[in-house]
Amino acid sequence: MSKPIVYVIDDDAAVRDSFHILFESHGIEVRCYASGEAFLGAAPPLENSCLIIDVNLPELNGIDLLGRLLRDDFMTPTFLITGGGSMAGLRSTVDRNDVVLLEKPVVARELVAEVRKALGAGRTQYRSAVSAPNLKSSASRSSSNV
Repeated sequence: MSKPIVYVIDDDAAVRDSFHILFESHGIEVRCYASGEAFLGAAPPLENSCLIIDVNLPELNGIDLLGRLLRDDFMTPTFLITGGGSMAGLRSTVDRNDVVLLEKPVVARELVAEVRKALGAGRTQYRSAVSAPNLKSSASRSSSNV
């Protein structure tokens, strides 16, 4: 089995850098991509991985990227992140596709904990154990956000 890895797909270089530093500092392998097209072009192995996808990617947005992956029967835990304002409109997509929706800024400590769970559990077991409110609930206890 391959080493667990987090794939971050976000068009904002500062966000990619923050996630890269965050996960590496916790001993989690991470690879970042600036677009959905770059991620698909690299065709990384999805076994033993999880995805963090920005909803508002240019051209192939996060929802469309997720749709392509689902059509190809990928089975890996996925976090969709958004800059806000569109959370309500994304609920049906999230519920229908069994992903976790997060709003930036994300509480770093909580995200690392949830990614560790996702990398250590199967998709079904993980989905039943996590929800976006769990990640945001400790925002007042932690000042480290990404």
